[in-house]
Amino acid sequence: MTEPAFDERLTVPLRWWPALGLIVVFGIFEVAAGFTMVVYVPVSLFLVGFFIVPLFLSGRVRVTVRDGVLSAGDSDLPVTTVTTIQALDREATRLRLGPQADPAARTVVRGWVGSSVMLRLSNPHPVPYWVVSTRRPEELAAAIKNERDSVRAERTH
Repeated sequence: MTEPAFDERLTVPLRWWPALGLIVVFGIFEVAAGFTMVVYVPVSLFLVGFFIVPLFLSGRVRVTVRDGVLSAGDSDLPVTTVTTIQALDREATRLRLGPQADPAARTVVRGWVGSSVMLRLSNPHPVPYWVVSTRRPEELAAAIKNERDSVRAERTH
């Protein structure tokens, strides 16, 4: 396996964690105040599991371009099937995921990442395009284009 042309983890912003920690701590003290450990421990586990674990798990999504494949979360897309690559800013991403969205599109997005890349495919059926969140849309678009061009060049030689 070669070095990735692009690699990004769509982590939750660091500034969210202190606020989330305070919510959980205050929740634990508020709900379990005056109770024994029999109540305190399950309430603590519930609040941690309800607030912290889902955010941690959803922030583990990786976007990589390597060996002719874009991997976004659990999905893989051969870069040779991509015809058009468009870097989207926050507003364009909002439009592409909302009013201008095609319900058949494949999306790998995280709400805390405002920008994205839209990829139109050579065969638009059943999936017309992909929208993939990234904090570095121009860099991801360039990596996909370069990878696609190098794979096509290898096939012609």
